Amino acid sequence: MSAPAPVPTTPPVTAEALLRDARARRATFPDEHFHGFTATVTFHEGNQTFSGQLVLKNVRDLALDLPGVSLESQSWLKDVLAMNIAHRLERTGGMPVPTNYPVSIAEAEENPLGVKIVFEGDPLGSSYRIRDGVITEVNRQMHGSRFTITTLEVVTGDDGRLMPKHYVVTYFDPETGRLTGVAQYTELYEKVGAMYLPSYIRVIETKPGEASLGSSLVRVVELTDLALLAAETP
Repeated sequence: MSAPAPVPTTPPVTAEALLRDARARRATFPDEHFHGFTATVTFHEGNQTFSGQLVLKNVRDLALDLPGVSLESQSWLKDVLAMNIAHRLERTGGMPVPTNYPVSIAEAEENPLGVKIVFEGDPLGSSYRIRDGVITEVNRQMHGSRFTITTLEVVTGDDGRLMPKHYVVTYFDPETGRLTGVAQYTELYEKVGAMYLPSYIRVIETKPGEASLGSSLVRVVELTDLALLAAETP
C-alpha cells in the first residue's frame, strides 16, 4: 500500500513579503518620469476663499501665488502639498522615512487593521499595520511629535494600484503620551497622462483644549487645470 501523498504546506508569511506587496500596490510617481505639475488653486480656510496658481517641480521647489493668504497658512499649504507628493514618490524624495531597515512581525495574530510589523533599528521608531495588501496604520516619531496615521479608505486607479482617500492622523506628546491633536484628511485625484495628481484635499484639525462644537479648523484645497511639467533641459 502506497504512502499517502504529502499535504502541501503554505510557507509562513514574512514581514518582508507583506511590506513588499503593500508597497507594490501603491500608486506612485516614477522618479524618472515625474517632473512636477502646475495647477490653479482654490483654497478655503474657515469662511475665507483664496485663488491663485501653483508650480510644483518637486517637494522642495514649490511656488505658490495665492494673494491674501497669510504666511502661516501659505506655509501650511505648501507642507500639505509637498507631503502629498513625497509619500507617493517611488523613492523617498529625501523624506525621512524607513526604507532599508530590517522588518519583523511584532503581532502575528490578526487585528482589525492587520498584522503589525516593526522596523528594527529605525531611529523614528516606525511600525506599520498591513491588511489585504494595504498599509492601514503607520506609527512614527519625528519633528518632536509621535503620531499614528490610520487609513480608513483607499481608491483604485485604472492600473489597479491604490491611493488613500480617507485617513486620520492622531498626534501625541512623545514624553507623556498625551493627545495633542487630530487631523482628518479626505483626498481625491485626477488622472493626468499616466499619473494621478491630487485634485482635492480637505483637512479637519482639532486640538484638545480648543475643542468645542463646531470649533475644528477646516481647510480645503482644490486643484484644477492640472498639467504635468516636462523635464528641464540641461
